[in-house]
Amino acid sequence: MNLRIFMFINYHFQQKQITTGGIHIPPTEEEFRVVTYQIVPFNFILDWIYAYNRSGYDWFFWNSIRLSLYNLIMLLPLGVYLPVLLNVKSIKKISLYIALTSLTIEIYQIILSYFGVVLARTANVDDIILNTIGGIIGYCIYRIALSQWIHKFVID
Repeated sequence: MNLRIFMFINYHFQQKQITTGGIHIPPTEEEFRVVTYQIVPFNFILDWIYAYNRSGYDWFFWNSIRLSLYNLIMLLPLGVYLPVLLNVKSIKKISLYIALTSLTIEIYQIILSYFGVVLARTANVDDIILNTIGGIIGYCIYRIALSQWIHKFVID
């Protein structure tokens, strides 16, 4: 098996584990099947301000920063895998694929939470925004690395 494909499959399964928090069999009790969502864009910035105003640079502040960074880097590898494995070269297509992937993650979090297969998760529009930005950053890193490689090994 091609190493790139193996790495992508491993990334895919790790990403599913992180976004679900693990599958629970048998499903959790009905009172724990809470489905919540947050549809206000860039609300994570308000979370940072609220956490800071409440108690400064405490654990809650740094935890909200950490969670935002995790969302930013979660789909960053997908921005590299799409052009490498699927030959997608347009930044518009890359952005669309990554945004749809992130939306799919949020939808299956709602569905799996509703049926109690995973612990309650919150579907969050900020996750979609940060995941998409992270994927675009990954694509930009790929393009920069590719141009450096071409310049160093092909042109020289």
